[in-house]
Parts: sequence; C-alpha cells; structure tokens
Amino acid sequence: MQKTACTIRVLWKSPVIPAMLTLCSRATNSLSRTAFNNLRRQALTNNAFRSMSSLTNSATTMLAWQIESYGGNDKLKLVEKPIPSITKPDQVLIKVYASSVNPLDIKLRSGYGARLLNKARRVSPGGEFPLTLGRDCSGVIVDMGKDVKKFEIGDEIWATINQVNQGAHAEYVVTTTGEMSHKPKILSHIEAASIPYVAITSWSATYAISRFRPENAVGKMVLVHGGSGGVGSFAVQLLAAWGARVISTCSTDSVDFVYSLGAHHVVDYKTTDPEKELRKLGQFDLIVDTVGGSVEEYSLRLLNGAKGANYVTLVTPFLDMIEEKGPVLGSLAASFSLIKKALSTIKTGSKYRWAFATPNTKALEDVAALVQNQKIRPVVNQVFPFNEVPDAYQKVEKGPARGKVVIAVVNEEKTVSPKRVNIFENA
Repeated sequence: MQKTACTIRVLWKSPVIPAMLTLCSRATNSLSRTAFNNLRRQALTNNAFRSMSSLTNSATTMLAWQIESYGGNDKLKLVEKPIPSITKPDQVLIKVYASSVNPLDIKLRSGYGARLLNKARRVSPGGEFPLTLGRDCSGVIVDMGKDVKKFEIGDEIWATINQVNQGAHAEYVVTTTGEMSHKPKILSHIEAASIPYVAITSWSATYAISRFRPENAVGKMVLVHGGSGGVGSFAVQLLAAWGARVISTCSTDSVDFVYSLGAHHVVDYKTTDPEKELRKLGQFDLIVDTVGGSVEEYSLRLLNGAKGANYVTLVTPFLDMIEEKGPVLGSLAASFSLIKKALSTIKTGSKYRWAFATPNTKALEDVAALVQNQKIRPVVNQVFPFNEVPDAYQKVEKGPARGKVVIAVVNEEKTVSPKRVNIFENA
C-alpha cells in the first residue's frame, strides 16, 4: 500500500461563468477572424472591479477554450470568463503569449484520468467543468502572491500547469513558482512555449528517475525511442548536451531531422529490423521509451545489465487502470504490473521504471541555461492562432509529427518580431 500511495503522490505532483458566445466554422469548430475579434473586444472592455489584481489595464475578463463534458474536438468552446485571481501566496498570474498542445491534452479532453484527477481536485464527477486544458505556456507575469521572491511583475517566464488545475489554453493562467522559471531570452514566446512540458517529462525520465545526469552521462550509450516526436526530440538534445552517445529510432522521413538534433546514430524502424540494427551498436546504459507497445519487449534485451542500466518508459497503464478499476484497486493493479516487470528486469542486472511529467523549477532553470547557450533548440512543427485551437488539437490527434504544435495566443509579430523556427532547416 505504501508503494501505491507513493505512485499516486508522484502523479499528483506531475505538474465560471457560462459561455457568452460560441461560434463555429466548418467541422473544426474554429472561429472566423471577425467573430473572434468581436469576442476579444467584449472581454477587454469589461470594466468590473477585480480584487487582488496588479493588472495595469481595466480588463477583468478573458477568452479561454473550455470543455463542459468529455469527448471529441466538438467539445471545445471559446468562452469569455473572469480572469483568475491569486488565491495562494506562492501563485503567479501569467498573461499567456503562447501555449502548446501535448498528446496529454487530447487524452484529458476525452476523460483520461478523470477519476484520479477529480479526487485530487476534491470534486465529484462533473464538478471539474468547465475545464480549460493546456499544460505549458510562455508569457509575462501580471500579478503574484506575497511569497513570490525571485520574480517581478513584467518578467517573461515559461511554465508548466498541473493537470489538476485550469490550463493554459486561455489568455491568462495561474500557476505556482514551483512550476516556472524565467524563459531563455533568445527565444520568442512561440518558441519557448514548445519546451516546458517536454522538458519536465524528459527530466523526470532521466535526471530524476534514472539519476542519469551531466556528471555521469559523458560517453554513456543511450537509446531514445521516437526521437522525432515532442518528448523524443527534446530528450535527444538534452542527453546529447550532457555528453551521452545518443542513438534514436524514428521513421524514414525523420532520419536526417533526428541527426540534426545531435543523435550519433539513427535507426529507421520502417526499413530495417530495429532490434537487429541496435544490437550491432552494443548494449545501452539508458533506454528512454516514448513509444511503448512491442518496442518494450525487445528493448529490455538491449540493456547493459552489467552496469545497472535503466529502462524508463513514459507509456504506462497507470491512469488507464485507475479509470477502469477505481483509485484503490487501479493503483494496486498498476503497482503490481510495475513490480512484476521490475523484478524480471532485475534478474538481468538492469532496472525497469515508469516516469511521469513532474513540475520541476530546477529542470526549467537548467534547460533555460542550455537553450541560452544554444545546446538545445526549440522544435516547432506548426503554429496555430488562438481562434484555431480545435485545429491544433486535430493536428496533434492525427498522430506523430516532428516536434510540437504551438498556439499563438498573442500575435508577437506586432511587438517583438520573433525569429521563425524551421524544423526542416539542415534536417
């Protein structure tokens, strides 16, 4: 039971007013530009009093994409609602300039993990609605609690948002100092928004769970499955920056791209037998699996058991089991599944582990330094304007893509003229 409680705590840490107007265009539910701007003006001209605010303008309402029940893309609605207020001393209110869409958002939109998350929220089923998704963002601090020390109003930051809370697919979002850091100065907000969630996910799998760190990574053999995806493309860069010898798998059309991220060798799983090709390269000290499925079975045979290698998967049945069996029985079933695989792996001298995205300020600070020193670059697949958020979800839902899908909540071109990100350049 102690193991189960620990597992739940890890997950919980891993980082309202009715709609006034909902407009659709085509099957994607995207708003027309005119309708979107009209709704934005309504939000910005609402001058009601807002307590505890340090906002310099009179805005008291914002636009946010919400769901009022679980399901498909048709559940996403753009609404006007009050700007959230600071309610705890360590909280920060962010004006969101850009956010990203992660595969987790697609799952949460469909009800993934609702039973456990509602337990953390202390609400009964349905009490979580209306719900705004979005697990990371880049923006500017406009308000903060009395215990916030390292930041000032006006600072540019990047942040992750705990999935228990209202998310960042909105014009403003509240987070805590434990889930944010100053963003790298060399990045635009659009570029910066592509990194926080994949950064804390990769960090959890490597630095935290496997204790694979800059001081012991140099020269080690590392395998990253799915090196062209959002988490995979970041993990390849992070491990290469730490001095590891990085090998990755991907599809044929992404081989050159993954090489451009710093991989030392790339295996095309579509045109070769990946297990056979990987065996030629030797045994691995760390395997990070972002793919799951049949990949896991053969990958465990590639570990360097003599050196206590780690296999870490980001594809776990934990929340699925919670949803199917309930919090207690689901946690027990998930724990037994993990223990069974861990024990079988220990026999070969290796370790089998699960990893979850966990809020981590140190991770964001260290990654910001690597980005600032140009050791890691953002990988943006496509940028969608804020009125086309359902299209962004649809893009992610269609399947694997190079890098991240980003939402431009504020049009930066009018203010900072960010440099363009071309993931195909030098690929």
